[in-house]
Amino acid sequence: MKKTTFAIYLLTLWSLCCFSQEKSIDSILPTIKTPKDSIAFDSAMKHFKQLWVQGKYEIALSYEDKLLPLSKKIHYNKGIGDVYTQIGNVYNFTQKHIKAFHNYDKAIIYYKIANYPRGLAIINNNKSTIEQGRGNAEQAIHYILEANLYFEKVKDGLVLSSTYNNMANIYSDIDDFELAEKYYKKSIALKKKHNSKKLGASLNNLALVYIAQKRMDSAEVLTKESLKISKRNKSTLSESLAYNRLASLALDKKEYQKSKKYYDSSYNAALKAQNKKVAANVKQQLALIAIKLKNYEEAETLLRDARKELIKLKTTPLLLTNYQYSASLDSARNNFTGAFNWQKKYQEIADQNSSNETVEKITQAEARFKSELDQLKLLEAQEKRELQTKEELFRYRIFTFISLGVSILILVFLIFFIKTRRERKRYIKELNESNQVKNKLFSIISHDLKNEIHGLDGTLNLLKENAISTEEFQEIVPLLANRTHQTSIMLNNLLNWSKSQMKELNVKPTEFNIEDVIHSKFTFFEPKAELKDIKLNNQLDPTMVFADKDMFSIVSQNLIANAIKFCNPGDSITLLSKEKEEHYEICFQDTGVGIPEENLGRLFAEDTFTTEGTQQETGTGLGLRICKELIELNEGEINVKSILGEGSTFCITLPKAS
Repeated sequence: MKKTTFAIYLLTLWSLCCFSQEKSIDSILPTIKTPKDSIAFDSAMKHFKQLWVQGKYEIALSYEDKLLPLSKKIHYNKGIGDVYTQIGNVYNFTQKHIKAFHNYDKAIIYYKIANYPRGLAIINNNKSTIEQGRGNAEQAIHYILEANLYFEKVKDGLVLSSTYNNMANIYSDIDDFELAEKYYKKSIALKKKHNSKKLGASLNNLALVYIAQKRMDSAEVLTKESLKISKRNKSTLSESLAYNRLASLALDKKEYQKSKKYYDSSYNAALKAQNKKVAANVKQQLALIAIKLKNYEEAETLLRDARKELIKLKTTPLLLTNYQYSASLDSARNNFTGAFNWQKKYQEIADQNSSNETVEKITQAEARFKSELDQLKLLEAQEKRELQTKEELFRYRIFTFISLGVSILILVFLIFFIKTRRERKRYIKELNESNQVKNKLFSIISHDLKNEIHGLDGTLNLLKENAISTEEFQEIVPLLANRTHQTSIMLNNLLNWSKSQMKELNVKPTEFNIEDVIHSKFTFFEPKAELKDIKLNNQLDPTMVFADKDMFSIVSQNLIANAIKFCNPGDSITLLSKEKEEHYEICFQDTGVGIPEENLGRLFAEDTFTTEGTQQETGTGLGLRICKELIELNEGEINVKSILGEGSTFCITLPKAS
């Protein structure tokens, strides 16, 4: 009753554990949405693995349709490889090796993309195990070699030592002792480096290779080393096997007492390790020693006890050895009938075992043939699918190239159309600007300049026709000079403005002293300033600048003329200079009528703006605009400050001479 209750308890606990794994996966999957959630995906994979490890294969496979699309959605190549690997493991454990290989091959593709050598090593190791179970040693070696190459890349010494040991086992099984020795030694070296507790087992395996090669002394040295390490690591099974090897070596040398001592130690260690097979074998080996020492009753007891155990364990090879030893015992006691009976039993079981082995080999061969046939069919189907995919891909590429060609043609046409349209707009804009310049120029010529020239022409005609006396003409000469001067400035400004509109103003900077230019301009403007009773003050310091001298001459002429135009009799115009870090500031300061605040922003605007001077002097409104353009071409600035009724100050900056 208690046993039943306990069994029900264990079953319930196991079911709850499986349910817990399913619940954990279902709770994690909705949280995985981006590549950053790869850690959560790995956690889900751990629960997935637990399902099939617990034998819930169908439930585990049901998650394939959830895990694969999700891993592909977040572009997690290692995760895709992990899913295929675990599915392959499920099919491997359920003996569906074709499907296992199919999924392993898919996993390899994604592990290679993710550059994950550990995964590639594990898959090849799994394939090696499958092929070894099929009895296909060559394929098993091929896959284990691949696994080793990848484990060497990840530098996992402990895992690599195990695969070396497995490889050596395969070579030992096919009697290739040279390669077996090579890989056992590699395994032993790595296990020593990492202090592996399995070192004793590898030493024992290499000792067996030496025994097969009749290198008894080398085998004994290795076995003693294995015994020492196994005792230190408390590995009782390895200890038992080491004692067994030493006993066997002593037996070959006919050192019976020494051999018996080693077998006794091997038996005790086997009991501690709870390995009944090794213990039973040790008993019959002790029986063999007893036969050699003619302790027949002891030998019979040992053989009988060992035989009972081996029958239970169904260990045919050791049982056959038991029958051989029993026949030898009866023969030694001159019981030839008994010896014959044991020999007869031996032959019956040996024949049966040989028959079973033959049937098993045939079955394995059939299974391998069927497996390879299925694999070929699978490969053929896969090749067919790949061919269809290639054909579809080719059609898709042709369609893509055609679409791309058409798109490029359309794009070229659109670019040409847009470019042509932009060029046309630019030409229209330039034509409009040219027309505006022309219209502006004609307007100024037809209005302002024409008025000035007509005024001069009229005065000269009066003098020519003697309509006015010489005295009267002398009185109007200053006025005529003023108007002629104004016309000269107007013509100069028109010329420079038209050049700027046509982008024909080219800067030719040189080093010069602005005081020289101002001195000549003061000489030029003194008559006009005296007529209006305006005082010109030159307070400039010696100022060397690096600019276009002619352009500065035009700017200074415009600014002085502008100041005279808006000054009343008794006002003054003063020129000042200030040295800055990398430039000079030159200021034209007057005490004239000033500029209303609302007009300050219009002085340098595109649209021309002009007002009459204090003596009704006219202008084109181009002077200040020309000044701004010329100063900016020389990497300078112009600004103005003005107080209505108190005067204005125009300041320009120009780079210093080096």
